[in-house]
Amino acid sequence: MAVTTAQFEAMTPQPYSQARAQLQTGDILLFSSQGGFSAIIEHFTNSLWSHAGLVWRVGDANFDRVLILESIETVGIRAVSASNRLNGTAAAPTPYDGAVLVARHRKLPQPLSPAQVLELTRYGIDHLGFPYNPEELAKIALRIAAGLANVILPGHLEPTSSFICSEFVAKCYDAVGVDLAPDKEGYMAPADIAADPDVFAIARLCPDPPPAAP
Repeated sequence: MAVTTAQFEAMTPQPYSQARAQLQTGDILLFSSQGGFSAIIEHFTNSLWSHAGLVWRVGDANFDRVLILESIETVGIRAVSASNRLNGTAAAPTPYDGAVLVARHRKLPQPLSPAQVLELTRYGIDHLGFPYNPEELAKIALRIAAGLANVILPGHLEPTSSFICSEFVAKCYDAVGVDLAPDKEGYMAPADIAADPDVFAIARLCPDPPPAAP
């Protein structure tokens, strides 16, 4: 089905606390930001999306946490509270100011079986701390720029010890036997995840409103 920018923009934003119950392990988070490296990614991929992460839900009725597994330029692969990522923290109180989409893949059953949860989270946890790979992102940008000039560059991304965000999400899916569709040259950017025909939208997230003043 894929998720177009028009479809996303037609969705009503839901505060994180309202949408939280819908989030399941294996859901994809796509992020759009306003500047810097994110703007470069969005420009070169002609897409709203500059970053991708994966939902990891842990615990039970007595201890329920929603985490995001993601590869970040500054720290590499990490796990972070979804609430903190969207709403900010006491130390960094500014809420996330970009667009956020929760998406799901039709070939990833919900809920996942215990074996699938184990394999997906095993891959994610085993790669915590692996570095982000800006060199491969630069290759994507170079390939797109060359394509606009009708120049074909050979080669494929084959991440082994470092990842850009969308590659990491794709590798987690590989661990449970689901292929996310790369572009026609075998590269994987956040835009390619949104364009996968088996990916569909679940929710458009926004930060929770600040508490009312006493």
